[in-house]
Amino acid sequence: MKPGKLYLKIFLSFLLILIATEVLVFGLFLFSAGKIIYSRLERHTRTQVLMLKEFVEDKLRSEPESLPAENKSLKDFISQLGEIHGSKIWLAAPDGTPLVKSFSGEIPEQLQSIPERRLRDLGGFKLYTDFKKGRFFYIAIPMEVEKHGIGSLHVLSERIEQDHHQWFFALGLVAVGFIIALLVIPVSRFITQPLKQLKESALRIAEGNLSHRATVKSKDEIGELGRTFNIMADKLERMIRGGRELTANVSHELRSPLARIRVAEELLREKFEHGDYEECHRHFDDIREDIKELDHLIDRILALSKLDIHETPAKQERVDLSDLISELLEKFKLALKRKNLRVATDLSFDRPFFGDRDALSTALANILDNTAKFTTENGDVTIRMHSEDDSLKISVTNSFGALSEEDLARIFEPFYRAEKSHAGGSGLGLAISRKIIERHRGSIAARNAPEGLRIEIDLPMRQNSQEKAP
Repeated sequence: MKPGKLYLKIFLSFLLILIATEVLVFGLFLFSAGKIIYSRLERHTRTQVLMLKEFVEDKLRSEPESLPAENKSLKDFISQLGEIHGSKIWLAAPDGTPLVKSFSGEIPEQLQSIPERRLRDLGGFKLYTDFKKGRFFYIAIPMEVEKHGIGSLHVLSERIEQDHHQWFFALGLVAVGFIIALLVIPVSRFITQPLKQLKESALRIAEGNLSHRATVKSKDEIGELGRTFNIMADKLERMIRGGRELTANVSHELRSPLARIRVAEELLREKFEHGDYEECHRHFDDIREDIKELDHLIDRILALSKLDIHETPAKQERVDLSDLISELLEKFKLALKRKNLRVATDLSFDRPFFGDRDALSTALANILDNTAKFTTENGDVTIRMHSEDDSLKISVTNSFGALSEEDLARIFEPFYRAEKSHAGGSGLGLAISRKIIERHRGSIAARNAPEGLRIEIDLPMRQNSQEKAP
């Protein structure tokens, strides 16, 4: 199976971080542990040198009358020591001439090329090490070898066992890194697998399966992403299905006036053919009314669409809702009077409120228009407004009969008409009102009340006043 790009990014990123971490750890080891090791090695060497010097001096003191070259116990000791350690050991006179050697032949020539600055003075002896070229270890120990001068004891080990702890540690880090790199494969797949499932879910939804949802089990950020994806899918499904229903409803609503216009056109054509011009004016009036109805319906559909896509931003201005409702009642005065409806108001709200006056006017006008249309003749209409905690409460109650639970739940849907409703209308007024109220972060609901049908509006005050407080 070909690994995904995200999987490769996670793997390579982790690998780079791992390499950088191991380099830093190795450097820290050389800087700290390496220094400690070399310090301990130096102390050990100093101890060994002091012991060697003490042994050689003891051999010299054992035969004080003999020359070093004639001191048998000294010669045997230096020979055995050189053989045991695989080193070249010799005792030199003050002028550098070898007096006793553990080996045959001349003094190695490479000692003559050692720069003086490379000889480390460790207090009582000098040390030189070179593990890169030749790998030898050289010590020069000042020592009184004759009564007339200070000579020196020399130790040269050309086959010293090199300390490989650094490289073993580096190889161990590489091995650990390789094992972790292998372990990161299932970890990366554990991260990328849910993302792959989200991708497949998105493709299935894009192919038209709107009811499909991503399976989310984890509670981490990826699980949160999956749940957010499902919320988006829910809203998308509702939007698409709502759009389809809206299209179907619009087609249905437009078909009736268009059919009436077509019939009127056929009747006009017939009247003209028979020369009956007196009836033509009535058909022209019918066509004009149908065109006005179409124009009004299109305006409402456009208004609802703009509210859905938030094309028209909500203005924030100080609104006197008591005056606004009074103005709207004056506007609907004739319609209310025609049906002999009794209107009672209780507009006791006097606190400042900020919102979009035109939009709120449209929302309340749609509610009052529905009230005037659907309340039976000689009925009652009650409008109340008051503040409660941090909310503005508005209720419009009419003497319309009780609605079913389905009607109450769907009355704010576009083009929906209650079964008991027999008056005309597009079925968009309350849908537009709900959109406007929700854009003001409020809520609207329909309930059955003892007096009849009640529309309740709840608009928040706390956030409203905080946004516009001077």
